[in-house]
Amino acid sequence: MLTDPPAEDEFEVSIFGPGKGESIVVHLGQNEWIIVDSCIDQVDGSNPALRYLEQLGVDSSSVLLVVATHAHDDHFAGIAEVFRVCERSSFVCSPAVVSEEFYALTEIDEELERLMRASALSEYRKVIQHVEDRGRSAIGLKSMVRASNGKTLVKRRQSDLPMTVTALSPSDEAVTRALKSLARGAASIGERLRLPAHDPNELAIALWVEVGECAALLGADLLKGPAGCGWGAVLAEFTPDFPASLHKVPHHGSPNAHHDEVWATLLEGAPVALLAPYRGGRTYRPAQADRERICGLTDKAFVTASPDLPKPRRAVKTTAAALGPLAMRVHEPWGRSGQIRARRSPDDRAWRIDLSETARPLCSP
Repeated sequence: MLTDPPAEDEFEVSIFGPGKGESIVVHLGQNEWIIVDSCIDQVDGSNPALRYLEQLGVDSSSVLLVVATHAHDDHFAGIAEVFRVCERSSFVCSPAVVSEEFYALTEIDEELERLMRASALSEYRKVIQHVEDRGRSAIGLKSMVRASNGKTLVKRRQSDLPMTVTALSPSDEAVTRALKSLARGAASIGERLRLPAHDPNELAIALWVEVGECAALLGADLLKGPAGCGWGAVLAEFTPDFPASLHKVPHHGSPNAHHDEVWATLLEGAPVALLAPYRGGRTYRPAQADRERICGLTDKAFVTASPDLPKPRRAVKTTAAALGPLAMRVHEPWGRSGQIRARRSPDDRAWRIDLSETARPLCSP
């Protein structure tokens, strides 16, 4: 178990998954932390990020931000509880409200509720209630922050270890597209069997984190495009002072989130690459082609657990046996969440990597 706390001047990025998806914990230094997304361990029901901070002895008041990169259940499940526990944090989300967030802010009837993703709607309602319960700060601000391309979320320049957290997305174009989609759905809601779909990945919040002279690029599930959106917009609008040495690979390694120029211009050669697998779709990610692509770019890639299905627990086998011929492809897609921890002190020339029991190098033969 990884239970030793970082030194005050250590930069840490820990990724947890697959709790369906992933969650990231970042130590900025001086006992200041951020939590990016949320996942639930499907074996014991715990939240790996909160469990980890508790094991380190970190007080929840040390968490500055809880970032919801986008409203997909594999990144969003349980995030309201994370925000509740981290009572002094600000909740960071996209300025492009998707239908679930919009209607969580308003009074809606049961008929409309059935047209939306119930889990996302429920999480948004809880988050909004926590924001209301906390009231306003001394200068009149509420604890919800809208991230957009180029917006600074954390800045510490006065200390010996300067740190910044900058949102790289969503772009203005992505926000406009989302609002148009929402307007179309609201205008003709009585004629539709469901609300028009707008991909939350298009609105995902990628983050650039600098601590001292070291940077990490956290890619969320941000896609390549479409035009004016995604990584194309990031590359057009953001030029860092120096490349990042660590990359949280976007969208579990999927090719629709890979952009060659990100690796060429925002990342140093052969950076540390972290990702969590996703086993919920028809194609498990990272697929073999994804692994080959990533390992062709760096030999320092790590995954929190095998991309392949875990061995089923005894309870799953018992259920399958009881179903007899009715049981077809009975399996357990998620398994226990693993952890990859990367730490780097100001004097270190490279990241130090620690792996939990299920985590492994992605490029092993």
